[in-house]
Amino acid sequence: MINVAVKQGWAGGKWHTRQFEQALKAAGYSITDELNADVVVAHSIACYDLKIKSPATYFILIDPPYWPGKSILSRFIEKQKQDNRNLKNRFGQKYLLQKIAWGIFYIFARPQYTLIALRGSGQLGFLDELAGKNVLIIRNRQDQLCSADIKVALEAYPDFYYYELPGQHDDYYANPQPYIDLLPTTL
Repeated sequence: MINVAVKQGWAGGKWHTRQFEQALKAAGYSITDELNADVVVAHSIACYDLKIKSPATYFILIDPPYWPGKSILSRFIEKQKQDNRNLKNRFGQKYLLQKIAWGIFYIFARPQYTLIALRGSGQLGFLDELAGKNVLIIRNRQDQLCSADIKVALEAYPDFYYYELPGQHDDYYANPQPYIDLLPTTL
């Protein structure tokens, strides 16, 4: 059985990834912490906070918030507007309000992620620490936090893989299967 660690982003946590984790278990994966993982799935700001001592050999980075020259605050506001429109129509007002409330909770629960967001989210230097690992970077096409230009910037990392999926920044929360399909089935 492959052990997978799920690292949620800045305004995300267990409430947000519960469907993703359930789908992982249903697909035969075991959920664990980063220090016992074979595979690490990191989302958004969590991509910038990976444990170097992790035994994981495979990293899936979903929508690292890379967008040089555009502030993280303006991107976050655009993302929230997009969420307000799309999630309310798709899941209803109650879901949207719960997602916002839990997001606020997680922002205050992990103040270090706010510092990471403000300091480094326009850079990809954190990828240097993953040299020698199997790395897949996934960008959702309608993502308001991760620029499409990340594909060009990733040319500096020829051993890493890049993949685009339809959807927006938090799409893996409620639509886990396309992401699980990209996980390794053997190591």
